[in-house]
Amino acid sequence: MNGERLKRVRTEKGLKQYELAKAIGIQPSMISRYESNRDSPSDPIKKLIAQYLNVTLDYFLDVVDLPAPCYNEQIFFTLEDGLTNDERVTLDLFYQFMVAQRGFRCGQ
Repeated sequence: MNGERLKRVRTEKGLKQYELAKAIGIQPSMISRYESNRDSPSDPIKKLIAQYLNVTLDYFLDVVDLPAPCYNEQIFFTLEDGLTNDERVTLDLFYQFMVAQRGFRCGQ
């Protein structure tokens, strides 16, 4: 897990280390260890952190550069009918790619 990204998201959301730790049921010192890359959380803890912070695991694992997918709801409602799961995944990845190429961030 990328500790710098974890710290960035946590601080952007205005959370202290102990608040995040309490919310997911671990010792506050572990958040410090994760953020400094001295330790890596187990997969279940990674999932809890990502869910609590509303960020994809792919972002914390350096797979994507956007913390959370950005969606244009109107496009997805229009295109989603009749798509296979693979087509939905491809559409989501393409949308994230286009957002990243244009330098947009969620909420802009």
